[in-house]
This record gives sequence, structure tokens and C-alpha cells, in this order.
Amino acid sequence: MSDPMPVPWDLIEVQAPELAERIRLRFESHVHAVMATLRRDGSPRLSGMEVPIRDGHLWLGMMPGSRKAADLLRDPRFSLHSSPDTEELPLGDARIDGQAVVATPEEVDLFVAGHRMPIDNPHDTMALFTARISRATLTRVEGRELVIETWTPADGLREFRQS
Repeated sequence: MSDPMPVPWDLIEVQAPELAERIRLRFESHVHAVMATLRRDGSPRLSGMEVPIRDGHLWLGMMPGSRKAADLLRDPRFSLHSSPDTEELPLGDARIDGQAVVATPEEVDLFVAGHRMPIDNPHDTMALFTARISRATLTRVEGRELVIETWTPADGLREFRQS
């Protein structure tokens, strides 16, 4: 059986609201996250970028001629990783895997309306994608246990604990 289709961020907010909120807070704890895309030869490319989560979407915005935009247009698969803040990682360590979908003109307008800074000529000056999520994971330490919470469209929310 094949994996279900990746889904928009708002479905995670409905199906696993506490996990979605903790992941959103983790990504918002720093301006930048690290995104992995696939180069033409299949090797990974790591890039820093902002990844706002709002209006039901996880947004992937970048310069239109950037390598990461070209990577996503060729192969939409990506992985996002929250930036480490301290050794203890009090908010945990978040990762999101999925596929990028080119934003519609209406989605571009929605993104621009809620962006933290003005964007001139957004349809010409940026490549904007919305994320379709295949896996969202938050790893944290509770006492002496490693706690891994993961959500997928197929399995929903699952938690694993290791001592």
C-alpha cells in the first residue's frame, strides 16, 4: 500500500492540535529554519529560510531564481528542521517532511497580507510554495526519557518513549 497524499498544515491543526501548536512554537522560536531539498544529482541541499505557519498553511517563500526554488520546482520533496537554540532544547526539536506546491495567486495575496514586512510586487519578486505535510515530528526530553511525537496522514498521532 502506498503512503497517503501529503496534506495541508491545517489538517494537522485539526487532527493533532497540541502537537501542531508545539511545532509551530518551535519554528517561531527563531527567524530561520533549515530546509533540505534535492539537487539535480539527487544529493541534498541545505538552505536557511523563514517558514511562517499561519492561515492554515506552512509557507515556503524564497527568491524566484534561487537554487532551492529550482530544486522544489524539479522535485517538490523537502524536509524542514528547526534551528537549535540551546543544548537543552526546552521546546524540543521539530522536523517536517513533505512536498512543496506552487502557491496560487490568491494564496500569494493571503501570504503578503499577513507577512511581517511589506512585500513589493510579490508575484514578480518571490517564489512562494505551500507545504503539503507527509510527517511532522517533535523530539524532546522529559526527565530521563526521550519523547518522540510524530504525525502522519496514514497513522495520525503516535508517541514513542525511550529511557
